[in-house]
Amino acid sequence: MSWLLGLLDYFLPAGMRTNPSDLMRGYIFIGLCASNILVCIIMLLVLFFYLDLQQNTPIGAALNLVCLGGNALALLLFKRSENLALASFVVLSIIAIVMYTGIQITGGYFESPILQMLLQLPITAFLLLGLSRGLYWLAATVIMGVVCYITAVLGVGYTQLLERPDVVEAMDFAMQLVLLGLVAGALIIYEMLNGLLNRQLHEERNRFEHKASHDDLTGVPNRFEFFRRLKLVIDDAREREHKVGVVYIDLDEFKPINDQYGHHAGDEALRLITERMQRVLRLSDTTARLGGDEFGLILPGIHVPTDIESIMPKVLAAIREPLDIDGKQMTVYGSCGVAIFPDHSQDFNALCRYADTAMYRAKERSDNYLVYKADMTVGEI
Repeated sequence: MSWLLGLLDYFLPAGMRTNPSDLMRGYIFIGLCASNILVCIIMLLVLFFYLDLQQNTPIGAALNLVCLGGNALALLLFKRSENLALASFVVLSIIAIVMYTGIQITGGYFESPILQMLLQLPITAFLLLGLSRGLYWLAATVIMGVVCYITAVLGVGYTQLLERPDVVEAMDFAMQLVLLGLVAGALIIYEMLNGLLNRQLHEERNRFEHKASHDDLTGVPNRFEFFRRLKLVIDDAREREHKVGVVYIDLDEFKPINDQYGHHAGDEALRLITERMQRVLRLSDTTARLGGDEFGLILPGIHVPTDIESIMPKVLAAIREPLDIDGKQMTVYGSCGVAIFPDHSQDFNALCRYADTAMYRAKERSDNYLVYKADMTVGEI
């Protein structure tokens, strides 16, 4: 399928790649034109090596060459003009002219094996141009059929160049196969591209959702995603009767890095510290950037105090590990506040407030963590 996608991408104008609907119809147009060109080439081979039209062979070949050239011209026009409606009009008009002429020179409405090919017009129009313009081409197809019928009834305006009955039967069978192939090809292209576009839209939606819920700099959940996950974890812990640790972290000695070495160094420091914290935490834990140099951790299913006494020193050690940024050595420290569900509160907002209070108390010593106590207030020694 890669070669087909390569062909579709080559002829698809850049301006049609942003809108999924335009992209779908553009791909279908290219696929249908390519299918028509292939059918014309096959029919030329059939005319010269299988069907014996004798002196009428050049007429059949000319009609196929007109159809082939028209589809090729429409492809080039589409690529250069980026006008799908115009290119579709060219293709449909050429197909209509070739079909009408083919019907009238192969026995007219009642005898022509090409009559069934008229179905290609409205099918192609609906796929390429949508409902309203598709109805116009459906009406044009009906009018063309009525004209062929009237000329056949009146006995004027048509002739039969297929002189042998076996040739007529062979042409009728060939046209059935061609029509089936074109319709099947159009539906296969539609389904294939529909699946491709749906996958692309799903991936794009996932990217947007990830971007909306994660911090651009560090790639970890942002403040809103932190609170969303915390609510879910607390709800789950309430049902399972588990404990959850909520940790607020503020980086000490971080502002001088921005002031002395610039925001680039500060950004790199935040990325490195985030990666280090994630390495020492469990896969079930959540690391989030709440804003600036402040982080939050969600520690589900913990045992108090053993897990806290094991996890928090690792977090502090990961933060204080020297940073090498652009050849310069820097050191940042962390102040961490911990609140435990349900020990300190079963209320979501209260837990966050208690963790924040414990964090500010921890900042009085730096490179330290404190678990919230009921008598804590900010500024107390």
